[in-house]
Amino acid sequence: MSPFNMIPYLEFDGVRSFADSFIALLYERCEFEGHSETVFYEGTIRNETEFVKALKSSVTWLVVQDEVIVAVIWLTRHEGKFARFHFITFQACARRHLVKMGQYVLREIMQMKDNSGKFTFDMLLGSIPARNRGAVNYAKKCGGKVCGELPNGAWIEREGKSENAILIAVTREILS
Repeated sequence: MSPFNMIPYLEFDGVRSFADSFIALLYERCEFEGHSETVFYEGTIRNETEFVKALKSSVTWLVVQDEVIVAVIWLTRHEGKFARFHFITFQACARRHLVKMGQYVLREIMQMKDNSGKFTFDMLLGSIPARNRGAVNYAKKCGGKVCGELPNGAWIEREGKSENAILIAVTREILS
């Protein structure tokens, strides 16, 4: 049994599973811990309001360990059976648990099925600025596979320029 749990952030019958103010606090936490500039390098999310709006239009989970949120995961740009994968890990997750948590999340998502029993996703795709070697290595340790480098695939808003992006794929076969 995993020490982690994924709680979906969704709307059911007009009610969200978490209040906007609670999700906004997660953005503030991301900023406080110094992750926002790295995670939101494209400049599309600059504040709590944009963060809440982005998560509402994504498939999102909060990852909990010992009743503490240790990560936020969201999927965007769904095409067929694949989606873009985004991840924030918080300092509340001990370094020794980070890889285990990442592996858990990826396995859970890749094993999800729809009502007819078919897998929901066949592939997740991550795109990480080439300079962020720590994130690339983390993604690989969690089970992702480097599929290549996309020239000028990452817009770095703070610097006003593009740089290469490392593409990371996750499939059930890769995770096996």
